[in-house]
Amino acid sequence: MNETQTKVIIETQEVAAEKPEAAAVVEQPTNGNRGWAALRSLRAETEIHAISRALEESGWNRKHAAKLLSISYRGLLYKIRQYNITPATSNSLAQMQRPQV
Repeated sequence: MNETQTKVIIETQEVAAEKPEAAAVVEQPTNGNRGWAALRSLRAETEIHAISRALEESGWNRKHAAKLLSISYRGLLYKIRQYNITPATSNSLAQMQRPQV
C-alpha cells in the first residue's frame, strides 16, 4: 500500500467519523434501502474527495492523478465525468490551502 492509498483510507475514516449515521450503516447493514443509500452516499463523497485531492496534487495531470490513486486512466476519466468534477469546483479548495504570495 502506497502513501496516497494510506491517505485515502485515513480520509475515508475521517469522513465516516463526521457522519455517524453512515458508520452505523457499516455496522448494521440491515436497515434496508435507506442504509445502503447512506453507504453509497458516503462512498461517493469519499471518491470525490480523493479524486479532487489527487487532481490538485498533480496540477490536474490526469495520468499522474490516476497513478496516485492506483486506478486506470480511463477509470479516472469515468469518475471525473460521473461526479462532474471540474477544475473550477476544486479550485476553491486549492486556493484555501495555498498561501497567497
